[in-house]
Amino acid sequence: MTTDYAVSTSGQLVDNYVPFIVEGSPTGQFSQLHGRDGGDVRAGLFRVLEGEYPDREPVPYYFEMDEYIWIAEGEVHIETAAGETHVLREGDCAYFRQGTQSTWTFHAPFRKFSIEIKQVNQ
Repeated sequence: MTTDYAVSTSGQLVDNYVPFIVEGSPTGQFSQLHGRDGGDVRAGLFRVLEGEYPDREPVPYYFEMDEYIWIAEGEVHIETAAGETHVLREGDCAYFRQGTQSTWTFHAPFRKFSIEIKQVNQ
């Protein structure tokens, strides 16, 4: 049975962090919010802790879905395949289209809230 809503407390979000894997390696931690089943929509909190990988080390990242992000804490430098670098800090937000290639350099402690939506017509 499905329900029409889901509630996650701050304590549950903190307790639910798991390694976020990119190309076989953990590159931070992700706590997913409750939501739709099926993997077409995902929302949650991502964090990098100070002094832990990948704090201040470049990490390649391929956007498998459209992604909307809001920076809750810290700073990240995002370099696109076109060679542009965007510095995002607490309170900043951005959107990246599915299929975008990028490299991220986190300055921890870092936290972002993201919503990812898979585009089926690509």
